[in-house]
Amino acid sequence: MAHSEHNRPKGTGMVMIAIGILIFVFAPDYFKHDLAGGMAIIIFGFAIGGLGFYISFVRKKDKK
Repeated sequence: MAHSEHNRPKGTGMVMIAIGILIFVFAPDYFKHDLAGGMAIIIFGFAIGGLGFYISFVRKKDKK
């Protein structure tokens, strides 16, 4: 379709980056109570932020 790119929601990657940042801010509190759970939350925040960065910046450069 000609308008498929036009109708795609924008800003999804930035929201994922913001969620990853918030997870990194609150992760040390979980890390103090549970070492394995805190490490899992840190890895999850890194993955969400990295995926958001890919969606926002890297994928757009590949399409051009």
